[in-house]
Amino acid sequence: MHRMTQSRFFTRSSSLRAIAVCAALFALPAAAQLPMADADYDASGYVTPAGMAHPSMYQGGVVPAGMAFSPGMQGNGPTAFPGGVMPVGFMSGGQFDGNCGSCDPGAGSCGGISRGGLLGSRNAGHGLLGGGTCLEAFCDYWSIDPRYLGSNLQGLGSNLGPHGEICGLRWYDLSAEAVFLGHTQGGGNMPITALGQGNPPSDVVLSLGDANDGDELAAGVRLSGALICGVGGNIEATYMGGNKWNANAQVTSAGNDLYSFISDFGDPIVLDDVDQSSSQSIATESALHSIELNYRRRTMGPRCRFQGSWLFGLRYLQFKNELNYSAFNSASRFFNSQDRVRNHMFGAQAGGDIWWNIYSGVRLGMGLKGAWVQNEIKRSFIVDANSIANTAINETRRGGDLMGEFELKFVWQFNHSWKFRSAYYVIAAEDIGFGSIDKNTILNLEAGGNVVNPAYVLDDLVVQGISFGTEYNW
Repeated sequence: MHRMTQSRFFTRSSSLRAIAVCAALFALPAAAQLPMADADYDASGYVTPAGMAHPSMYQGGVVPAGMAFSPGMQGNGPTAFPGGVMPVGFMSGGQFDGNCGSCDPGAGSCGGISRGGLLGSRNAGHGLLGGGTCLEAFCDYWSIDPRYLGSNLQGLGSNLGPHGEICGLRWYDLSAEAVFLGHTQGGGNMPITALGQGNPPSDVVLSLGDANDGDELAAGVRLSGALICGVGGNIEATYMGGNKWNANAQVTSAGNDLYSFISDFGDPIVLDDVDQSSSQSIATESALHSIELNYRRRTMGPRCRFQGSWLFGLRYLQFKNELNYSAFNSASRFFNSQDRVRNHMFGAQAGGDIWWNIYSGVRLGMGLKGAWVQNEIKRSFIVDANSIANTAINETRRGGDLMGEFELKFVWQFNHSWKFRSAYYVIAAEDIGFGSIDKNTILNLEAGGNVVNPAYVLDDLVVQGISFGTEYNW
């Protein structure tokens, strides 16, 4: 049988009885040990590999892992097991799989195979082109012998070498990662300030793209917890965020000949607060927060080389963006604007992932999620200038948008409890509000007319980066 049994095998109500039975079995010789019954597979999250009947369908209960047996031992050979869960590593014909029956390219032999794996050597008559009796061609093809990856993984020592069973169901209780992310900037790269008058400007010295805060990777965290909920199922709660970006750019002129796009670069001058300046600057700030609550159901492929899962749940994502613009000549010639935009996205999502068990304790996974969300954009546009009294315009916009996430994940298991985890994340969302400098609203305020709400700058947002962290099992 493939190696599947989880360490958390019994419910709380039967834990004392389980401890007593295990103690008794430990004290008895292997040949005298009796099968254990009433194992609660549902509570353990146990998943049966595809093509195998669930253990509860067998007769006779659970046979202790590692129990001695052979075809010639009466009561312990495979002929003595019309049912029941066979020992971990059991192969038909009375052989342990030796990291072979479960597609593991570990040491040992199985039906004449000296080493499994995509690149490993094999004895004649076995392998992809031979008539192998232990591993099917598909299983052989996706097995990698770590010796041909540049080093022997098992030679790294007990502390760093991979640990685990190739058929162990992927699971974690808690995970924590340091996440380093960058993001795209909306609004394009429009010119803001020119040196000298003229429209179009002949010498642009400041553009919106000069303060692109998302170009730098900002540090944040990703925290996740999982709780078993039925066979192969769990409830997951995940937070990712805390990443904050900021950038600024400034230009100065001793001749006070900096002109702004608000007055068409001084052609003609319609708001002298932003023209004939000695300095002008722009600054951006952004922040990201994401919260998920999902139900995930895990599945196991044939021979355990591949595992997968599907999920559905709820997601909330908040993206804050702020743009500040200022021009200065003197205490009687100044201008400041600030546009603070908060995107609050909430909706239902669905997705899944697939894991390739490269080697016992070494896994590579890929995941996708898609969500339809209601995006509530809250905005506060503030203007303060010599010619314009301090004015704040607050408004809210709502609309339905799409959001998706891609994950490429790698896990290296050190022991039963600890794993190293690294991932590459991409989050994409449409129609995200970004901060802007609304020329029409500013000029209308300067002229003393009715307040005109600034136009929204909506653009696609792509957040991407890498993470490094750990997973923990109780």
